[in-house]
Amino acid sequence: MFSLLLQTSGFEATMLDNDKLMVVLAVVLIIWTGIVIFIYATDRKINRLESSVQHLLKRKETHE
Repeated sequence: MFSLLLQTSGFEATMLDNDKLMVVLAVVLIIWTGIVIFIYATDRKINRLESSVQHLLKRKETHE
């Protein structure tokens, strides 16, 4: 049964033989890294906007 887990299909063998699997993994890693960076940058921008809105609301309340 363990030998069945070690056998690779023709597609997997082709991907491993030509190092295409590593290229695919690298591309996926780059895409996920870009998504994480984008979400982090967007979160920081939203936090800055929220704090500036709160600051403006406090200034408005003190002037009234």
